[in-house]
Amino acid sequence: MRRLIADQELGPGDRLPSEVEIAAMAGVSLMTVRRAMSELGTAGTIQRVQGKGTFVRSTRIHAESTIMGGLQQTLALQGVSLRTLVMSFVEEPADKDTAARLSIPAGTAVWRIVRVRFVDDRRAVREVAVIPRILAPDLDARFAREDQSLYEVLARDYGLSETNEEQTLIARLATSTEATDLALGAGSFVVEITGVSASSSGTAFDSFTMVFVPSLFAFRLRSAPMADPVVL
Repeated sequence: MRRLIADQELGPGDRLPSEVEIAAMAGVSLMTVRRAMSELGTAGTIQRVQGKGTFVRSTRIHAESTIMGGLQQTLALQGVSLRTLVMSFVEEPADKDTAARLSIPAGTAVWRIVRVRFVDDRRAVREVAVIPRILAPDLDARFAREDQSLYEVLARDYGLSETNEEQTLIARLATSTEATDLALGAGSFVVEITGVSASSSGTAFDSFTMVFVPSLFAFRLRSAPMADPVVL
């Protein structure tokens, strides 16, 4: 299967022959082909689309979900460039859940920034950042260009450098708004990472939600042994 992809110079998005055709070409049983297809699908090499066929899948981007900092900086370490489209940048009162995450009173003014990130002109990530206005009062003026890093602006202009971050990762169905922004079909799944960024003083300054198109990313998680192991 891999040799077929290489010999025919098939690239991401190209359609593979049918299972019956591959079995005839390789001189093996249909069951063997199906097993190979399953293994390549699990490895992320190919993608099956119901009713359409099997296609070569784009190479997945490895996202270190436990690395602190902006998505642009994280992916730049792998040589992946991003294009950003700011969907909205508004001031609004913090709701109860947001206020609890940021340790501020409900109703406190916050900036809510919604961005869509493109990888190779494909909509890949929808990111929402919520930042207390009192910590960055003129952020709407200072974060004015789409090619800027939000985290760099927060660190440079307001001294809000991230030293601690809590994250939660889940897989779920995309909302209608997310499906529209990411050009996904109805009933599509997404991977959501939510968290709160805090400075060295413990000030929570960003409640973020990042929604990823799953087929484009592979997430790596890191762990470290406990400093004081528990003896049972």
